[in-house]
Parts: sequence; structure tokens; C-alpha cells
Amino acid sequence: MSILTAEFLIDLAQSIGLFAMVVLVFLHIRARTPSLPPPLAQAILGLLFGGAAVLGMFDPMRVAPGVFIDPRNVMMALAGPFSGPVGGMTAALVAGGYRLSLGGAGAAAGIVSLSAAALLGIAFHQVARRRGGFGSGHLLALAVLATAVPPFSFALLLPDAARQTLQTALVPLLLGNFLGTLILGTFLRKELHRQELARTLAETQRHFAATAANVPGGVYQRVLSPDGRLSFPYCSPGFFQIMGLPEAESVSLATLESITNPDDHAALAASIRASAETMTPWAHEFRVTRPSDGTERWIRANSRVTRRKNGDTVWDGIIFDVTEAKRNEQALIEARIEAEVANRAKAEFLATMSHEIRTPLNGILGFTQLLLDSDLTPVQRRQATHVRDAGRSLLTVIDDVLDFSRIEAGRLVLHPADFAIRDLIAGCEAVVQLDAEAKGLALYTSVAADVPAWLHGDPDRLRQVVLNLLGNAVKFTEHGSVALSVALSDAKTGDKPRLTVSVVDTGIGIPESRQELLFRRFSQIDRSRGGTGLGLAISRRLVEMMGGEIGVQSRPGIGSTFWFTLTLPVAAPPAAHPAPCAPELMVPRRSARILLAEDLPMNRELAVTMLRAVGHRVDTAENGHEAVEAAARGGYDLVLMDVQMPVMDGLAATAAIRALPPPGGRVPILAMSAGALPAEVARCLEAGMDGHVAKPIDRAGLLEAIDRCLPRETVLPPARPAPRPLTGRGTLAEPPPAQLRFDESVLRAMAREMGEARCVRLAEDFLEELPDRMERLRSAGNDTDRAAFEAHALISLAANLGLTELSTACRLLCTALRTGRDDEIPTLAARIAKAADEGAEALRRALTVS
Repeated sequence: MSILTAEFLIDLAQSIGLFAMVVLVFLHIRARTPSLPPPLAQAILGLLFGGAAVLGMFDPMRVAPGVFIDPRNVMMALAGPFSGPVGGMTAALVAGGYRLSLGGAGAAAGIVSLSAAALLGIAFHQVARRRGGFGSGHLLALAVLATAVPPFSFALLLPDAARQTLQTALVPLLLGNFLGTLILGTFLRKELHRQELARTLAETQRHFAATAANVPGGVYQRVLSPDGRLSFPYCSPGFFQIMGLPEAESVSLATLESITNPDDHAALAASIRASAETMTPWAHEFRVTRPSDGTERWIRANSRVTRRKNGDTVWDGIIFDVTEAKRNEQALIEARIEAEVANRAKAEFLATMSHEIRTPLNGILGFTQLLLDSDLTPVQRRQATHVRDAGRSLLTVIDDVLDFSRIEAGRLVLHPADFAIRDLIAGCEAVVQLDAEAKGLALYTSVAADVPAWLHGDPDRLRQVVLNLLGNAVKFTEHGSVALSVALSDAKTGDKPRLTVSVVDTGIGIPESRQELLFRRFSQIDRSRGGTGLGLAISRRLVEMMGGEIGVQSRPGIGSTFWFTLTLPVAAPPAAHPAPCAPELMVPRRSARILLAEDLPMNRELAVTMLRAVGHRVDTAENGHEAVEAAARGGYDLVLMDVQMPVMDGLAATAAIRALPPPGGRVPILAMSAGALPAEVARCLEAGMDGHVAKPIDRAGLLEAIDRCLPRETVLPPARPAPRPLTGRGTLAEPPPAQLRFDESVLRAMAREMGEARCVRLAEDFLEELPDRMERLRSAGNDTDRAAFEAHALISLAANLGLTELSTACRLLCTALRTGRDDEIPTLAARIAKAADEGAEALRRALTVS
């Protein structure tokens, strides 16, 4: 028994070796038949399995006459799972036909046995297909069942043959079928799995190659070995195309260095080393000169980095030609630079215009406020109030036009206060009255009797809107009238009345199709009448900020009605004072010693008068250098520092003072500047100043700024300025007939505030130095900065003395010099010379010595 078993197992091993060779052929054929129709491919594979079974029956082990055993059931059982149902049936037909041709007493049993094994294999193929694959469990079950089939087929043998077969071949048959099915089935499974992996890998590589060929760039793999060698195992066609290299050429470090711009070598190598050391994704931009066409291109490379077990550092990434996301970038940089230059020019222009406009307004508002603090007749007080209100309105308009971007950004802040609505409307009427009379228009204003006398809101912004609507109505009306009315609307919000302000004119009217354009910025219906196109746009924003709405009704040739509504709280009227006095003069304040640095005598005198009126002690300096020397001596509680001064400007003087040892270096410093734009204020704060006061100087704002910088110590009683008499040595003559180039009223107002002696001395000093100033202006020649400086100094000096023509001509010259309008300079220079001569003569006639 053991010898027979050993012989059978040896025969089985030989058959399995034979079967293994057949399997290799099977696998080779199976790999080549995916494109064949499935039934045909399965039939071919079935022929191989059947043929292998036939080979196993060439030298069978005979156990009885006409009865022999062999490993054919192994091939039959495996034919179904590995070649499909058609293959299993084909294998059974081939092997069964051969067994039938051999004949003998065991032919029927042999055919039944191999047929049963084949049917088992087909059945397991179907089960495995539904379960998702032929696994190890399926193989083990198939081996057990295929091993059990032959003993049952022995029932078809004659009794003696069956008994002899069971006694001599049962054990080797069972072992052979079981082990053969397991061993050969496992081999088939592993080979098929390996073949599937190879096919999947090939498909993946095909997909990767197709994807790499279609991405907008080049794909590459770069490997840095532990010994420092850099290689490129894979580069897509796009990589070679971008780099300008032939695809047949292998890419190495030397290849890369040969085409990379020499200026980029160091940075490129450093970036690769850094990525390898930190294991962070690599991204870099560099330039290459493509060998294919000799052009220089900008390359951007990105990759992820990993490290293999052998120490290799691997980057899998992609490259792009970015010569164009670079040209555009450079164009954007240049455009940004141009925009920044334009913005700086715009800021400088706005700062210059702000300075030039605010400087004369400084005198207008300052001296008007001082005038209102003195004893005036009712008519004089009403007229002075109109002057002050008109100046404030002009200043408000200037601020809004210069800072329109601030309004657009929503950074405009309202300043509510109690105000008399009828006084506000009367002031607006007075401002436009002269223009209306010059055109022969009737101007009417009315405030309904039920409108409260005092309201709470922002009077400056309300005045600005009213003046804009009134001014436009007068500008666009040639005949007839302009009427402004203020009335209460029916709607009320609690105890807050809702006002409707309407301006009705008999002007040109506006087509309905263009009415919606009125409140857009820079939109003008008739450009021939001038203007910026900002007035109505600013008015709309202001009304909306105050919680109201604005609109227009108009018909061409008939006229227009502009209206706006506001809801404002009622305010209580202020308590009466025994004598007119500005509120800021009634506030108790600490007496401080103040250093005033201001180069223009007029502005010095005005500021000194304001400060001494409330009890401050004031020393003056004419430039930044003198201010630094005075601050170094110490003893000051605060420094008022003009920003634009000769010798040393206010910013440099502040830096020098801050460098002094304490306590002098820590003295509070307030900037005074006609440039009130945010950039100007920021420059002052960055230089070490503690605050900023805009010119024209508002006395209340100046005193409040000083109070914020001073410690709360002793206070002074309220002070009132006393008017100066117009008599005594060094007097001003009575007003001569009006002079075209000289406004003597300005000079007389200064005399009342400063005293005639001081005013005459100031005027005489000006006349004495005027020839030198004119000579310096003439000798400036092509030195634009010097000429602008000299002309700028004359603007406020001349305006403060009433030399309006000289001030205006100098202002125009400054603007022409700073904007490059060289063709206007000779005409303006001649105009300045003439205005200086005539103005000086008029000023001398006004100065008399008793």
C-alpha cells in the first residue's frame, strides 16, 4: 500500500510539473486573448485544460484489468474556475472523449468521475463570480469535493474490480486529487493575481502617461541619492517641450545646469537642498534658455517630497512655463508703480491745494471770530456773522471735495450741535444774495411759523447742502426767481419734527431721462457753467447720513424743485449772555507757557492774540531751528509747531526736540498745517508730534487741543478780549476810495484786534522787506523750489494786509510752478511785480503818522 501510494504521488508530482508547463502556456494564451469573444477564449483555454488531462492519462497507474487511475480530475476541477463554464465543458469533452477511446471496464466510471469534477469546477466558478472572486476558501472546498467524487464513481465498476480498486488505490487517489487541486490551484491563483497586477500596472501607466501628456505643463520625478547624485527617472513629453530638450535625451543635473540661467543656479540648488532637509514641498521659479529655439523662459516647478527606505529623496511634481501669470506680473507691477506715482501726485496736489486755500481762510475765519467777540452794532454783527458762516461753509466744502474718498469710504463723521434754523437759512441767503442780484434774480427764503426755532443736528453739513442747492439754482437760472422754503411735513417720528427743505427755481430745467444722473459724482448737465460735478453727489451722501432723503422734480424750460427731508430733534434755546462772547472764551483754563513756531508774522500775530486772550503766555520762533534752541532752554508747557518753515521745517524740528534730554525732549508738540489730509496728519504723528491743528485755525478747536495736552492744574477765570482804539500815534487813515488791488478793511480789522501801533509796525516791516522778497523771487530763475517757496511766503503775508491782488497772483504762480505750467510763469511774474508796486503804494497811503 505505501509503495503504491508513493508511486502514485511521484506520478502525481510528474503530472503536476507537466500541468505547470501547460499552465504557463495557458497564462500566456490567456493574456493574449482579452480581445477574443469570451466563449471562444474560454473554449481555447478549455482545450488546454483538457489536453493537459489527456497528457496525464498517457501513463496511468493500472489497478485492475481495464481500470486505471490518474490526476485528470485535478485539471477538470480547475478548468471551470480558471477558464469559465465553456472552458470547463470543453475540457470535460476532450478528456472524456480520450478516456472513452481507451475503453476498458473502468471507462464509464472514469468518464463519470471527470465529468463530475468538471461540473463542480463550473459550479464554483458561478459561486465565485457572485461573491466577487475565487478565494482560498473556494479552492479548499473544491479540493475536498473533487477528492470525494472518484470513490462514488467506483460503483459503476464490476464488484471485484471495485473492491480491488478501493483496496489498492483509494488512499493515493484521495491524496493525489486533494493535494493536486490545492497545489496547482494555488499556483494558478498566484499567477493570475500577478498577471492582474501587471495588467493593472500597465493600465495605470498608460493612464498616467495619457494624463501627463494632457496636463498644461510637464510631469517629472527627481531623485536625490544619499551620495548627492541628482537624477530624473521620469520626464513627460511636456517636460521636454517646456525645457526645449529632445525627448530622447536623458535629463541629469548637468543637463539642468546647462540650460538654467547662471544667476539662478545658487537659488535653485539652495531650494532643492532646503526641501530635502526639511522634507517640505518644493516650489521654485527660475529661468532657462531653451536649446530648441534659444529663447529664455520662466519656469515654475512644484512637487511633493518623500523619502525611500534606501535613503533616496524623491520629488514627484509638475512644471509650467510662466513666461507670460511673469510678463503680466511685471506689467501689473509697473501699473501699480504708475498708480502709486499718480496717487502720490494726487495727494501732493490735494495737499498743496488744501494748504493754498486754507492759508487765506485762516485769516478770514480767525479775524472774523475776533471781530464777533468785540462790541458791534446789530447790523455789523449780522454782517460779520454772515462772513463767518460763509467762510465756514467754504471750508466745509473744501474739506469734502479734498477728502471725497473719505466720504466714499464711509469715514465721514457728523458733529451734532444745537443751532437756530432761521439764522442758518438767513446766512445761506446772504451768501448767494450777491450772485442772485448780479443776475437780476429775485431771491426768497421762508421758514414756516410752526418750525421750531432751535434744532439739534450738524449745522455745518446742513448748511453745505442748502448752499449747494441754492448755489446751483442761481447758477442755472437766468430769469425769474429762486425760492427756498422750510416746512414741517405731516410725518413725525415721536417728538422729532420732520422738515422738508425745498429750493424752487425758474431755470433751464432738466429732462427726465437725465434726472437720475444728477446725484452721481462728476455728473454735470451743463458743463459750460463750470463746477466739479460733486456737489449734488456729496449732498445726497450727507442727507442720507443724517437719515433723510433727497430728490428732484423738473421740467425743461419751466424750472426745477430740489428737495430733501430730515428728522431732527427739537433743542432748547441757549441762555442769554449779558454781552456777546464766544463760548470758548468762557471756559476756565490753565495758564500755560507756550512756544509758537511760525514763520509768517501775520499768522504769528493772529495766534498770539488768540492765545493771550485766554491767559496763555506766548513766546515765538520764526523757524524750526529757533524753536529747537528755545525748547532746549526749557520752561515751556507746550509747543505749537508750524509744519512748513524755512531753515528747518516743523517735522525736523520735532525730531530734534525729541532727541533732547528730559524734560525738554518730552514737551507736548501740536502741529499746525494747512495740509489736513490724513497722510499729512500721519506724517506729523510719526515725527513725534502729539496732535494736529488744521489751518485756518479755529480758535475753539485750537484751545481744546491745547487743553488735551496740558495737565489739569490751576485755571484762569473767563477772559474777554477788549477792542483796541483807532487813535493815537501811528494811526490808520480813514478809508480812501476803494482800491482795486488793496482791501483796507482787512488792515483795519487787524488794527482793532492787535492795536494800531503793532499793526502799523507790521505793515511797515512788510513794506521794508517787500523789495528784498521781490528780488529773491526774481533771482530764483529756474530754481522751481526756491521760487515756489518765496511766492508761497507772500500769499498769506499779502492777504493778511489786504493786498488781495498780490496774494492771488502769488498763489497762481505757486500752482503753475508745482504743476509744470511753464508757459504761464512769465505772465504771472509780471502780474506779481505790478501788483506788488501798486499794492505797496496803496498800503503806504493808508499808513499815516499823526
